[in-house]
Amino acid sequence: MARLIAKPVKPQDFRASASPQMQKFAEARVNGGMITMIDPADIPTSAMQLVKNATVRFDRTSRRPGSILLVPVKPNSNPVLKLAFIKKKDGTGYTLRFTPTTIHLRGVGWTALAGALSGTVKDRFQTAVVLDELVFSNNGADPIQKIDLGANTFAQLGNAPAYRYITGFYNRVVGFNRRGVNEVEVGWSADGVIAEWNPATNESAGSTPLLESPSDLSDFGTGIFAYANTMILLRERSVWLATKQPIPQNPFYFSTAIPNIGCDTPYSAILIDDGVAWLDRRSRTVYAYAPGSSPEPIGRPIEKTIIDNVNDPLDVFSAYNPTDSELSICIPMVGSNYVQVWTYNRRTKAWARNEYYAITSMDDTDLATGGVTIDALGDVPIDELVGMIDDLSPEQIIVNTRVLGRDDGTIGQENPEATTDAPHTDFPNGAPYTTQLISKAFVIPEDDIYIAQINIEYQSNRGGEFKLEYSKNGGTTEDSWRVAKTVIPSILGQPRLLTWRKFVRARRFAWRLTTTSGLFETLSYEVHVYPSGKSTK
Repeated sequence: MARLIAKPVKPQDFRASASPQMQKFAEARVNGGMITMIDPADIPTSAMQLVKNATVRFDRTSRRPGSILLVPVKPNSNPVLKLAFIKKKDGTGYTLRFTPTTIHLRGVGWTALAGALSGTVKDRFQTAVVLDELVFSNNGADPIQKIDLGANTFAQLGNAPAYRYITGFYNRVVGFNRRGVNEVEVGWSADGVIAEWNPATNESAGSTPLLESPSDLSDFGTGIFAYANTMILLRERSVWLATKQPIPQNPFYFSTAIPNIGCDTPYSAILIDDGVAWLDRRSRTVYAYAPGSSPEPIGRPIEKTIIDNVNDPLDVFSAYNPTDSELSICIPMVGSNYVQVWTYNRRTKAWARNEYYAITSMDDTDLATGGVTIDALGDVPIDELVGMIDDLSPEQIIVNTRVLGRDDGTIGQENPEATTDAPHTDFPNGAPYTTQLISKAFVIPEDDIYIAQINIEYQSNRGGEFKLEYSKNGGTTEDSWRVAKTVIPSILGQPRLLTWRKFVRARRFAWRLTTTSGLFETLSYEVHVYPSGKSTK
């Protein structure tokens, strides 16, 4: 009697789409963001080794939007250090463009404000609106300044000193870190008289050093923020709080809130929904802090790489998008014109690493713009209209727009339809950017298990091809990547499935998606394996 002998099935004889032996090795929603702190094989399946030029919002990872030029045309080629907005009590909105030595008001064109500044590209601006007046500091390069929007001028705020950092608290302007004089000093204007800083003239003005011990003299101030009924004062190695007290000559009570955690990158500090966030090089992480609680180290997943490009702490700057609850820490790359923008979404608790060409500032701000369309004029002949066209309609305010100042004086405005960044002197047709997602490294536990199939669910919203690649060493070297499939989407706005079948033998396996055009979202993925050498019986 003949015996039946099971014959091992060779991988090349196997058809993945039909075999009952194919097994699902991993699956996940693509919403975990980027993790660099641990081995790529140990990160969760929903996370990535690299999330570059993408956003992680809700339950998907998307290519970040590009930008268009903000109009009107730039007034000069100075690097833009800030775009600020002020809304006066009469409802009128104003948008101002700050460079190291100039300030311009946005309208049909840019109107130069008369005044003198002596700062450099490292002297960043902080603004505050107090008693319906816009005041600003430029890292203490000049005394605190006030803008007169009626006369289109700016000048020293009365006899205010040169403080690096300012805020408005109740009906005073408060400064911290008197540059070159007393780097631990806090000073404040008189009660209701923001131009008076001399206590001999008005006893409600004054100043004090923040001291608990002689060592506090070296714990320099790095930021001050008004939050609700509390002021948050950041120092290099500590965090302080201040509350109001009913003593005109001594209006604030200062106390140490966090004694051993501080901020040593001043312009990374920024107000967020429930407090302040900042980057600290000493502890290699990013903190989010709400008064009354301990600082939360939200930067843990990317601590290994976030400060690699920090040479000068004054080069780092930040932005916060309240609509999407996203914090962005901007770090110029060493030996490059690109700036790394590490973005943390507080809802998904996920990080992404974006890159922008030659940006010098990033702001999430309202924009004020006036004007009227020809269609809105109705049947009235233009010759019969009285006044200027800009006077015919109220000023419009566009709420919370992300704007990017650049080193050539231009300003980019984020646009959800743009697939490149706004034109720059070096890129007249728009600055391209590459989006790349690299999966975790999948460790195949046995030598006789083969990668059989990858399914990636995606949604293309604006054309543009993208590539699927794979690596047999977990993506540790660039030359290890092989193109698996190139996709040119033909159906937009609907979830689609990318399926790739191939038998790949590897101890560590990773996949990546790359595109330089279009806008698409990655929703989920599956990795299937085939255990070879098993019986078909």
